[in-house]
Order: sequence, then C-alpha cells, then structure tokens
Amino acid sequence: MSDTIDLDIEIDPRVKLLSYSSIDTLNRCDREFQLYRMSAKSADPTQQDEITFAFGHLVGAGICMAVRGMEENDIILELFFKWWKPDLLAENERQKKSFFYGIYAVQKFCALYRMGAILKEYEIVEVTDDNGDKIPAVELACKINFPDGFQYRLYMDMVLRHRETGEILVLENKTTSLSPVQPAIYKNSDQGLGYAVVLDTIFPELSSYKVLYLVYDTKAMEFEPLPFIKTHGMRALWIQSTLNRIDRIKTNERSIYPMNGSSCLRFFKECPYYQTCTLSTSLLATNTIQEVLDEEKEKVYNFTIDLKDIILSQIEE
Repeated sequence: MSDTIDLDIEIDPRVKLLSYSSIDTLNRCDREFQLYRMSAKSADPTQQDEITFAFGHLVGAGICMAVRGMEENDIILELFFKWWKPDLLAENERQKKSFFYGIYAVQKFCALYRMGAILKEYEIVEVTDDNGDKIPAVELACKINFPDGFQYRLYMDMVLRHRETGEILVLENKTTSLSPVQPAIYKNSDQGLGYAVVLDTIFPELSSYKVLYLVYDTKAMEFEPLPFIKTHGMRALWIQSTLNRIDRIKTNERSIYPMNGSSCLRFFKECPYYQTCTLSTSLLATNTIQEVLDEEKEKVYNFTIDLKDIILSQIEE
C-alpha cells in the first residue's frame, strides 16, 4: 500500500470560491469552512443573528448614501425599504441594535459629515471598470483569479481621494458591540491588505494608501475612526498568505477537513455546525456544484484581475 498522497484529486469547485469571510472561517476551523462553502445545514439563525446582520448592512448602506450626497430623509426612506428581515420592531436591547438604532447611527453620521467632522477633505473617486464605463467607486465588486480555478472575491465600500494631496483612502464601514472599540481587531486584517491588489490595477502609480475603518460602537453609540496606512509592498505578503491558504485547502481535499474544538464555542455561542459537523458531508450540503457555478456566473464584477498579471506588474516595478 502506497503512502503517497494523490496530487491529481479533483477539488470541489465550491471550496474554490474564496472571500474575506470564508478565509476568516478557514482560519477558525477547516471543517466549518468546508460546510460553510457548501451551504451545509446548520442551526437556524436566531432573531439576534438576523438583527446583527441587518443592522450592519443598514448602517453601512446609509453611510455610503450620505457620502454620495443623498438627503437625509431620502436615505431613511430608502433604508426603510431595505430592512425586510427581521421584523421592523425586532430589537437587541443589550447591544442596542434594531432598525431604529440603525437609523440613529446613520443620522449621527450625517450630522458629523455635514459639520465636516469626518471625511471633510475627501471626494468619491471615479474609476473605469472592466467594461470601460466610468463609475463612482462605491460598493465595488472585484474578483482575483488564482491558479487551479481558485477565486478571491472582495467588495470595497468606497474609495475616496483627498482633494488637495490626492491621497487614496478606502472606507470600510463596521459596527461592533465590543465597547470600547479595539484597534487590534482591524489593523492587520486581510481585508484591508487585499485592497492593495485591486488598487494597484486602478491606480498603478500608487506607493501607499490608507484604509479607514469607520467603526460604530453600538453600546456607546459613537463612531470611532481607525485609519491604517498600507503600502503596496504588502500586496506580496497578502498574495503569499492567500496562496498558503489555498495549499491548505488542497491538502484538506486530499485527506480531511479537521475540526478545531477550540472554535466550537465563540463569544458564548456554539458554532452553527456544532451538532452536525461529524456527519457525512454529502448528507449536509444543501447546494450542488452546478448550482454554485450557475450562481457565480450570474454575478457581475467591476474588476477581474489575474494573479499572473499582478506578479508580472510587480516584477516590472
């Protein structure tokens, strides 16, 4: 019996679709990542989970609308129609999350923005997408093609330019109930580093850029701006880290996706797959390979970048 591993095994296309959130899941637990990518049956989300998800999206969308110049009343009306789940009156009182708490946060941002207390010197960048169209750099959808069919998808809330210095700033909207806000959670995030690859395509002359994590502390009901400078030399680090994680996925595909018991409980809450992760994957997966591929074909990306082009560009520099 051979001890060698079959290097030609076919890798499930579902695990080839990567993002910041899925990589974050992989870092916690390989098995959770596998089940997450296959939309496996999990514990039903609680109303508190639904409130947290909807609240974060509402605040982020409201901030983007405000920076784009929408009137406050129009923003509130638009957000009312976007809040379709959970119930409009649903509330997490301990974390101060609900539709109405979200509207308060957006109104607070609008007031700060009007006073010039935040983002005063910046304007939205206009970029040329893959179709040659000029579009505002708001909620940009980007895809980076890695070898062997792996794809890393990322979304940028907003790209801004300083009116005087020309400095490029990526705005990343966040909400948290962890009070006070902890900068260590955000400083070395892969999410901020991944933007370097996209920005290099849009602004090849850049040597550095800034990521501004605009974090809303739900308990203090205050915004905490956390700016971090990122150099384009960091893109090589991000690329290598992502390739290492892809190798990890390939290794798991050839053997097993191991469970990490220390991640079964996070923030006093069980992993959604805690009760089922020991069962057969074929019994748990709810989406088929074809369904995932068809869904991916329907997605529209503003920018699609090949890793080989990034490497060639870096060699030229």
